[in-house]
Amino acid sequence: MSLDYRSNPSSIGLGGIPGVGIPSLRRCTINSGTGVITVNAGPDFMINSADDISPDQQISASKIWNGVWNDVADFRKLNDKLIYGKCYYDTINGAKICDTQCQKSVIGIASNTFGQGLGFIGAKSVPIAISGWVLAFVDKEYEIGTPLTNDENGDLTEITFEEKKWYPERLVAIYRNKEVNILWGPKDKEIEVNNRYWVKIK
Repeated sequence: MSLDYRSNPSSIGLGGIPGVGIPSLRRCTINSGTGVITVNAGPDFMINSADDISPDQQISASKIWNGVWNDVADFRKLNDKLIYGKCYYDTINGAKICDTQCQKSVIGIASNTFGQGLGFIGAKSVPIAISGWVLAFVDKEYEIGTPLTNDENGDLTEITFEEKKWYPERLVAIYRNKEVNILWGPKDKEIEVNNRYWVKIK
């Protein structure tokens, strides 16, 4: 791939020139919480062939290594406050913070530790962890391996035998440990732990 900065030095990376149908690796800034893309001389990249902010091309490799971040998140429409680490349930109008113990239609935990984001649907959305390890609010410390569901505050709590028997689909995660650091992540990209715990998505 050759360098070509002739069109717009602040937004062109490797490859062609946006707007002429040639795939280009473009510089941009991606909001790590919402996924919103701003084309500028930022620290991030996207691949597209149009003169807009849509990543419209594909990438293939035998292996793609993720540096630090722990989980895969699926963006869903949001119909509530966005609080990372809280449990959400699905509604026709979008995801809402759980308000009933072991809630029907619980879909998972809002993540700001994801390394891959899927299905971006706009600024009013919530990244729900669908696999991997995520920082979540838990009502107290548990033995490692304890199965968890949501409580009435949108936090995680131990799932009871009866809940697990009758509503196995509402088991959200497995308890790991409390994160003791105040900040977590690579230098200059740290997130606030906010008294959360590591759990494994189920």
